[in-house]
Amino acid sequence: MPSLWQYVRGMASGSSSRYEPIDNDKDRDHDRDVWSSPSLASLSSLSSSTSHTSSSSHTAVWPDSPSQPHRNVLGMIVRRLRRGTTTLLLIDLFIVIVLLVAFEPLITLLRRNEEFFGPRVVLSGPSSVDAWDPAGVTVPATKHALGIPLPPPPPPPPAGKRNAIPRILHQTTATEKIPEKWRESQASCKQAYKDFEYKLWTDASARDFLAEEYPWFINVWDNYVFPIQRADAIRYFVLYHYGGIYLDMDTWCNSSFPLERIEATPEDTSEGAMHRALFKSTLPTGITNDFMIASARHPAYESAIAQLPLYNKITHFWAKWQPYAVIMISAGPMFLTMVVKDYLQTPPYAMHARTIGVINATELAPFITDLESGTWHQGDAKALMWIGTRPWTWFGMGAIGLIAGLFVVNRLLTWCYGCARGSRSSSSAEGGLLKLSKIV
Repeated sequence: MPSLWQYVRGMASGSSSRYEPIDNDKDRDHDRDVWSSPSLASLSSLSSSTSHTSSSSHTAVWPDSPSQPHRNVLGMIVRRLRRGTTTLLLIDLFIVIVLLVAFEPLITLLRRNEEFFGPRVVLSGPSSVDAWDPAGVTVPATKHALGIPLPPPPPPPPAGKRNAIPRILHQTTATEKIPEKWRESQASCKQAYKDFEYKLWTDASARDFLAEEYPWFINVWDNYVFPIQRADAIRYFVLYHYGGIYLDMDTWCNSSFPLERIEATPEDTSEGAMHRALFKSTLPTGITNDFMIASARHPAYESAIAQLPLYNKITHFWAKWQPYAVIMISAGPMFLTMVVKDYLQTPPYAMHARTIGVINATELAPFITDLESGTWHQGDAKALMWIGTRPWTWFGMGAIGLIAGLFVVNRLLTWCYGCARGSRSSSSAEGGLLKLSKIV
C-alpha cells in the first residue's frame, strides 16, 4: 500500500486514481473464495505482477491459505514438545549419572567380587604348601602349553615366620556376664586357644581403651544408635592395635586355626610380607567381620578405623528407618568390604594384594562352626538376606526402581510445568483486562 505522503501528493496533482486506496481485506476475501492450489502459470504471472508493482511502488498481496493458522499452531506445539522432551531427557541423564556415581562402589563389588574377594587361601592342601600364596597350591589340572603336567612347586621353608601374628584371641560382649546361649561356644574357643592370650571386650572396657588410646573416636562411639555398631567398631581397633584373631561369641571353635600356615617366611623380604590380614568371604559380595585375623598395625585396619566417623555421619540420620542397612554400612560387613576394596585399589596394588587373604567357609569348617544367632537382626534383615543370596536380583531390582523413579519424576516435572504455564497465562489475561478497563 502506498504511504500517506504519496497519497496526499497524488491528490494534489489530480491523479488520485493512481493512488486510490486498496481494500486489501476485500481482495483477500475474494481470493479466499477462489483459492485452490496455485498453478505454475499463476505463480509466474504473480511473479511478473510482483516485479511490476514493485517498480511502481505498489505492494502485491499474497492470498493466505485457510490452513495456515492451524499449521502455525501445530508447529508451535511440536517445537514446545521437542523442547520439553529434550529438557526431560537431560534431567533423566543427570539423575542416572548421579545414581551411578553414588552406587558405583556397590556396582563394582557385584561386578568384580571374584577379583577382589574370591577365596585364595587354601588350608586343605598339604601342610608343606604355603596356604597364603595361590601359586603354592597344587592344582592337578594345571598344565603348560604342551599339555604336560607341571611339577609341584617346592615347599616353603618350614620355620621362623617373619612378623608373626600375635597369639591373642579377641571377643566382645555387652557386659562381663555372658548370656547363657553363648557360654558353651565361648568355652569351646577358650579351650581351643588355651595357649593364646584371651581378651574379652565389654562396652565399658572398650570405651576405656578408646579413651586412652584413641580419644578422637569417643564422640562417635557415644553417638552410635545401635549397640552392635560399637561391637563392630571395637574389633577393628583392637586388631589394629594388638593384632591376633577375632571371633564372634556365637562361633563354636572345633580346633585352633593354624596361623603359621599364613605367616610370611624369613626368606620373604618383600614389603607385602610385613603384614597379613585374613577375612572370610560372604554373599552376595565381599567379606564378613565375624572371623578376622591380622598382624598388628595392618594398613587396611588403619584405614578402617580412620573411616568409621565418616560412614557413621553418612548413615546416622536414616538409622531409624532402615536399621539393618545402617548397621551393615556404618561399621558392619559392608563397611569392612568397602574399606578393603578401596585398599586393594590403592597403589601399590601388588603389595597391598599380598597383605590381604580371603578364605571361604568350607576351608574354615575344621576350625570353627558359625551358630549364626544374629541377635541384632530385625524384620528388614530377612528380605535383604534373601536378596543377598541372589546377586543378580540387585541389578534387576535396581533397573526396575530406576525406570519407575524416572517415570514418576517426569510426570511430576510435566505437571509442575503445566501449572506454571497456566498461572502465567492467567496473570497475562488479568493484566490485559486491567489495561482494557483503564482505556475504557
